[in-house]
Amino acid sequence: MSQVQHEPITLPDGTTLRATVHRPETTRPAPVVLALTPYPVDAARQEMGESELVARGLAVVVVALRGTGASEGVFVPWARHAEDAHAVVDWCARQPWASGAVVGWGRSYLAQAQLYLASTGHPALRAMHLGVCPGDPVEIIYRGGAVVLGSALGWATAMTRGELMRAAARGEDVTAELEEWEALASDPDAAARTAPLADVPLLARRFPAWREWMTHPASDPWWGQWALPPRHAVPTLFVAGWHDIFRDLTLRQFAEAQHPGSRLVVGPWGHGAPAQAMGEVDYGRAAARGAEQLGAEAVEFLVAHATAPPADTAPADATPADAAPAFGAVTGPRVRVFVMGENTWRDLAEWPPADTVPTPWHLAPGGTLQPDPVHGEAEPSTFVHDPADPVPTIGGPNLFPRGDAARATGPWDQRPLDGRADVLRFVSAPLAADLTVIGDVVAHLCAATDALDADWAAKLVDVHPDGTALPVLDGISRAREVLGELVPPGEVREVAVDLGATAHTFLAGHRLRVDVSSSNFPRFDPNPGTGEGTGVTARSAFRVAHQQVRHDGRHASRIVLPVAP
Repeated sequence: MSQVQHEPITLPDGTTLRATVHRPETTRPAPVVLALTPYPVDAARQEMGESELVARGLAVVVVALRGTGASEGVFVPWARHAEDAHAVVDWCARQPWASGAVVGWGRSYLAQAQLYLASTGHPALRAMHLGVCPGDPVEIIYRGGAVVLGSALGWATAMTRGELMRAAARGEDVTAELEEWEALASDPDAAARTAPLADVPLLARRFPAWREWMTHPASDPWWGQWALPPRHAVPTLFVAGWHDIFRDLTLRQFAEAQHPGSRLVVGPWGHGAPAQAMGEVDYGRAAARGAEQLGAEAVEFLVAHATAPPADTAPADATPADAAPAFGAVTGPRVRVFVMGENTWRDLAEWPPADTVPTPWHLAPGGTLQPDPVHGEAEPSTFVHDPADPVPTIGGPNLFPRGDAARATGPWDQRPLDGRADVLRFVSAPLAADLTVIGDVVAHLCAATDALDADWAAKLVDVHPDGTALPVLDGISRAREVLGELVPPGEVREVAVDLGATAHTFLAGHRLRVDVSSSNFPRFDPNPGTGEGTGVTARSAFRVAHQQVRHDGRHASRIVLPVAP
């Protein structure tokens, strides 16, 4: 029978972390699968499939990060993770029951903790399995200069409850604050409308990182202290979802993985467990089979690397794959992506694929989207942005407390927004043939505002023959952040809006559509038009802005699609 123990791990500064250790019943030294979590330890144990890993002869060690769970100290997001993780690996490697080999596991914040560990270059670390993986902290809180509000607020709220539970365990009376927390958690949209955002009272008291995030814009050098250090080459299995909020960060981490044994799998999934359906789309049994296969492949990946002899003890005639098996040699291709629309898996040699062709589609007068540039003069398209009445979020790569059932995540029909005059829509003619897009999509908007600052939000939408309009990608750019300066009111500038990556086939008979607005709430905080963000701006200072998008012979507003052969 396997053994479960609760162990203290004392760090060099005297802080004690608490670990749960589940060991196989064997006299042989066991490799370690390590997870570092700020959440309940038992949840991580269940999610990582602890029993199966132990059955394969690996010991599972799950550690509550500093200041979380039963561990001592104060939790500050992203602080001291590298040094703490290095000390934990030291502890794992020197246990009398351990083989000295450690592999890492993590999803979401747990994956980010593994990235900090990888930066230490600890010799015991053999490989990592990372799902829905964040990147640099600034890119978690901000995108295109706008606050990724719904997810950041939801996470801060959840972490605040953990702090209240720790305070109660210390003997503090938190009854009133728990009631305050319930009110905050039950109506996250109301909390998201707080202005200034930095002044959400409970978060300001119990989760001071929130105020720091809201008062330091993305361009502030303050964020540099939390940046991920360069990491050593560690073979890593990355798993991403096309509808996950960390999709592009996971893809970027894979591109920077360096090790030839690393691998990437991207399915039509969100932030939760991979499944067959998301939003209003059922992607079919191919998506479900891919999710099922992925679970087994992940176990094989960890076992293969954990049990392989280290490179310096391999036979003299061994190949690098003998010393540390590449995952591709165990189960398949280096990159495997699910192509939505056609709903099939496609194997790629690299990400992004090198054989795509950047193909512009031009925004044109009359709300049309066309492959050819616009010539001559044309009146701009205009709309009015009211930050007190922002365009509501429907679908997209989100992580909201209210969940997918509330049209929060994935492909949801955009037609409920058709009555809004603050959204410009540019639609192509029906496609004569299938059009497959694989890679990063960028919109270039030649735009102007009469406010001191503006956000430019864009969506790529797949319009079906029956009129159903499902979002494929969305993005936003805060002009002062992406351009590095406040643009004089009325001055036209070209603003690039990064919509992120996809693998999607627009089927023949469908139409491409690009929606342009200045808000997408609560996915992002609305731009108050004052030259500063809602983190520090009172609602009384919000100003209505008159926006224009130019599309004529001198202003080529367009979206560039990486079209696959």
